[in-house]
Amino acid sequence: MTVTWRAAVSYALTVTVLSLLTAAAVDLAWQAASGDLGGWVTTWAKNPWNGVFAAAATISLTLARRLTDPLPRWRVPLIDGSAYLVVLLVCAGLSAWSAGDEAPADTAFVSAVLAMFTLQLPTAWVLSAWRGRHLDTVLTRAATRPTAVRAATR
Repeated sequence: MTVTWRAAVSYALTVTVLSLLTAAAVDLAWQAASGDLGGWVTTWAKNPWNGVFAAAATISLTLARRLTDPLPRWRVPLIDGSAYLVVLLVCAGLSAWSAGDEAPADTAFVSAVLAMFTLQLPTAWVLSAWRGRHLDTVLTRAATRPTAVRAATR
């Protein structure tokens, strides 16, 4: 069985966009409480790396859902949560490296910690577990062969 392209793209967009919106909203609340909204605008609205991350995360989650088996259901958040975290680390590291940071790996891991505090990663994991249960699957050609069917029923 495999996930349809439409379901994989819908799944990836749901996880990526809603987790980014959650992080932006939590960070906005923190910045509003501190009285400095300029930091939020610089971090979320004017940073082009957010768009790069959104595109890379959507593509990686789509490919992860399309190329890996959707069963058992506990594997979906495990695989996709790891893929989401790797994309976050790579994009944050590349962003820091392009800005001339001396330790981009450290900055990437600090970004991952901030993603935990802004609930971006937990939201992605919860959405992955929830949305993974509603994926449309189709049978592959290998699964429709008589020998594959007989082996699956044993």
